[in-house]
Amino acid sequence: MVVKYFIFISQLLFAIFVIGQKSDVFIEISETDIVVGQNITISITSSLNGKIEFDFPSNFQKGYTQMEGMSQEYKNGVSKTVYYKTQNGFFTQKGKYVIGPAVVKSKGKIYKSNRVKVNVKKSDKTIPKSNEFNRKLKTIKTLYGETNVSNQEIYEGESVNLNAKIYSKYPFSKYGYTPYVVSGKHDDFEISNKNPLALAEEKIEGESFYTLILDNRVVFPLKSGTFVINPFEFDIVDNRIYRVNSDKKIITVRKLPIKNRPDDFIGLVGDYEFDVSLSSNEADVNEVITLQIRIDGSGNFHHALIPDLTLPEELELYADPVEKKDYQITSKGFEGALKYTYPLKVIKKNSTKIPEISISYFNPTEKQYRTYTSESLPINENIDTTDIEMIENAVTAEKVNKEADINQKNEEIETKNANWIWYLIILVLISGFAMFLWNYLKRRGAVGQKNEKLPTSNEIKDLLFGLENQTEPSIILSQLEDCLSQTCSMIIGIPFLKVSRNEVFTLLIEKLEANQLQRLKELYKQIDVMRFSKETSKLTLNDMKSECKSLILSILSKKS
Repeated sequence: MVVKYFIFISQLLFAIFVIGQKSDVFIEISETDIVVGQNITISITSSLNGKIEFDFPSNFQKGYTQMEGMSQEYKNGVSKTVYYKTQNGFFTQKGKYVIGPAVVKSKGKIYKSNRVKVNVKKSDKTIPKSNEFNRKLKTIKTLYGETNVSNQEIYEGESVNLNAKIYSKYPFSKYGYTPYVVSGKHDDFEISNKNPLALAEEKIEGESFYTLILDNRVVFPLKSGTFVINPFEFDIVDNRIYRVNSDKKIITVRKLPIKNRPDDFIGLVGDYEFDVSLSSNEADVNEVITLQIRIDGSGNFHHALIPDLTLPEELELYADPVEKKDYQITSKGFEGALKYTYPLKVIKKNSTKIPEISISYFNPTEKQYRTYTSESLPINENIDTTDIEMIENAVTAEKVNKEADINQKNEEIETKNANWIWYLIILVLISGFAMFLWNYLKRRGAVGQKNEKLPTSNEIKDLLFGLENQTEPSIILSQLEDCLSQTCSMIIGIPFLKVSRNEVFTLLIEKLEANQLQRLKELYKQIDVMRFSKETSKLTLNDMKSECKSLILSILSKKS
């Protein structure tokens, strides 16, 4: 009897342990209540190092978007490796399906994922009429496939819209699709469509055909030359299998003109508009203002280079520019906006101007480079220069008076040169005064050095642990920056206020490990994003505090 109770309790504890454990393999589906032909994405993730094995349902037609690999997730200052597998596609028949489990074999053990239920309903969408097709096909068969190309001759950086299309004399429901393949190095993006794949009816030279668009992609060739679009395969399953192959297509990519290429070309190809603005035209010394460059339009936004700035001596670039991407893929390439925000620190309070900013791009329609030039941006234009002029005049007058006094003294000394004894006495007095002045300046310099002493490790740790109970965001950001700045000062041996941040990074190259320097730059960047930009930082304040503490303690441990 005791043995039975023991076995029962053991099994119960084991079940509780299994249920309470966090799943190491996880299946996620973009939508679970769908209709026949509707595109979905099945994602499988795992924290285990092993091959992900998964059998798709027999009525699931795979799409061309398939990815498998690993990535790094960053959370609370800890980096975690995640293995993933994704596949898009659609169901060809209605019904209730159970997706999973996926299996991962790792270190001699088998791990299974969760299961996900998917309800697939019959599509009640009727076959629409379409009059957009106006090309003439010399020989049209009962079943025909074509890869549509938006433009077969383009420039480097220009995009091409591709899709696979089927024409059939008879309606069909069951089919298989092997997508086309583009040769050569290129960027490939899918234009997602959540609507169900459905037949449309078109008229071609008076004859009716059922058509089906299988995918919609945008490709950016990365170099000049010839790119081949190899045929796709399409099977209709009826009493037998009917197979059709599309024709091969060729895309010719031309080099961008080298002649007359502007020095301020930033790699953009397309149609764009630009705007440059300043957060404030008035600022005190050590105050930070922001300059923003906004680019609107369509083209290869993802290839853009950060525009260079030429700054007057009154300003310095306080940190790296913050980039905000607000665009999405369309049939014309990427459409939307790209913003660059530059934090600028005022180091001299004089009336000055930021020179004109010029940015060039290539317009493939006009087949030429276009240049945008902003107006110059005034800084402290209304500053009162009266005090400055008064000080300069006072200095000039004092200089004239000193010169007059010196001339008068020289005349008096000349009259007394006859008496060498008095000359010797004066010389001794002057020497004694010089010695006294030298000792005084030496002691004063030593005091100044003491006043500018560098922070110690213990002082930095006190600052660091003072962050623990702080909750006000603005104070946290200020203290985070202060902790990092004090640490940098200790490492390079120079007070932080005497050098710019970029100069600090240069001095730290040989004093910190590469990963430590990169983490330091990233922390400064996230602080600037949260303080100066409207973009949302990818780290929370708690994440930033944890990362700051981890980084500084690792630096101090190797310094001691």
